[in-house]
Amino acid sequence: MSTLNNVLQHSGTKVCVVLLLGLPLYVLVFRFIQEIFAPGSSFGADPGKEVVDYLGEWSIRVLYLTLALSSIARLTSTPTLIRFRRAFGLWAFAYVILHFLSYFAFLIGFDIVDLYMSVYKRPYIIVGAIALLSLIPLAITSTNQWRRRLGRNWIKLHRLVYVTAIAAWIHLFWLEKATFEESAIYGVILLLLAAERIANTINRRRRRNLGSPTST
Repeated sequence: MSTLNNVLQHSGTKVCVVLLLGLPLYVLVFRFIQEIFAPGSSFGADPGKEVVDYLGEWSIRVLYLTLALSSIARLTSTPTLIRFRRAFGLWAFAYVILHFLSYFAFLIGFDIVDLYMSVYKRPYIIVGAIALLSLIPLAITSTNQWRRRLGRNWIKLHRLVYVTAIAAWIHLFWLEKATFEESAIYGVILLLLAAERIANTINRRRRRNLGSPTST
């Protein structure tokens, strides 16, 4: 395990992780190029919706991977994994922003009034907006300078990621029309991550109580 930690601590590993997180965007660019030369070959009959859905899928995948990093680090005794959490979080934010911008551009044609009506008429847009807005302060305050400036409040603020994760799941659940397969999978993942965090909190409190003078 120490060898793995040494590899994870290498500066080149972080660069590789950042590049790998951008892989879905490279694929999307390739598909755009393919679509230019062979219309209909890459995005099907509704290219705009395909792009929006693709970016939405990667938004929730990277977001949930960001949440999972802490659990994986604890369960595998690999604390070095935590150093990649900021990169994952910022990429999740980037995918969510691109998901929104692609919806705004391709599905409603930059129409502000249509966007307002979408929020008013479609509940899944509301929870999607909540997911996006709750990520903005997390992205802004993701730097070490902000962490030092906010102190303990930084941890409290970054608990907003749970609001984001739940809102993203509800957004997906309301979007699915029939099978609910994807939302069921992500729902199970969210429950498992929540269970691990609750168990970790209970264990920490138990160890603290066992170590205190009043517990003997």
